[in-house]
Amino acid sequence: MLTKAFIPYGGYYSTPFVRWQGSLANEHSIILGANTSRRFFEARKWDPSMFEYVLVGSTVYQKQWFYSGPWAAALMGAAGVPGVLVSQACSTSTFAVYQAGMGIETGLFGNSWCLLADRCSNGPHAVWPNPNGPGGQVISENWVMDNFGMDPWAGGAMIQTAENVSQEYGITREECDAIVLRRQEQYQDSLANDREFQKRYLFPVEVQVSRKKTIRVEADEGVTASTKDGLAGLRPVAPGGVHTFGSQTFPADGNCGLCVTTR
Repeated sequence: MLTKAFIPYGGYYSTPFVRWQGSLANEHSIILGANTSRRFFEARKWDPSMFEYVLVGSTVYQKQWFYSGPWAAALMGAAGVPGVLVSQACSTSTFAVYQAGMGIETGLFGNSWCLLADRCSNGPHAVWPNPNGPGGQVISENWVMDNFGMDPWAGGAMIQTAENVSQEYGITREECDAIVLRRQEQYQDSLANDREFQKRYLFPVEVQVSRKKTIRVEADEGVTASTKDGLAGLRPVAPGGVHTFGSQTFPADGNCGLCVTTR
């Protein structure tokens, strides 16, 4: 489908990802992501004004998220470059990159930057006026947890979707545990030789703790080791299901960026 759009080798980064409620728990994802992209451009000696369009992929609302696209563009040094917010639940990043590709394909722009940034930690708690409710009680939503727990159309939690797919294709508990151990082996391979493989794409993130102190996160935080016996001893999250706490990816905080351009 896409014949004109390309991601240049090395034209991308991912920060380390930090298990929620860790070192990035209180960082504004748009500000942190834009600042990280700016630092990435500086490290590559790229002029951010070369981008004709900025796409910001973000799912969890942050303060002044309303302005995410042009705000992030300005923060990363591309003031005046148009930007747009893309938000599509768990496919936000994929859809943002696809939209960038379509922009290239149709000639809308020739060089774009995708900033994909989220923070699952300390998600917002939204309230809406409801004067017709009992006692005028407000309508409320815990942005992250309520949507983890209920798809308004399907009527179930995210974990139920995983269980439905497993049931449909005959995936067993043993197979779920086995893939966890295999992914753990692959992850450990990426840490070999002082994280030689990871350093090909990971870019450290900087967090300003105070006026005088900045911490630098250079590696993933919160990854826990699993064993075959340990996984076997866990109870399924859903009664009668095949997925346990050990076979789920934990929510995390971080960002990544990539250039989508012509050949």
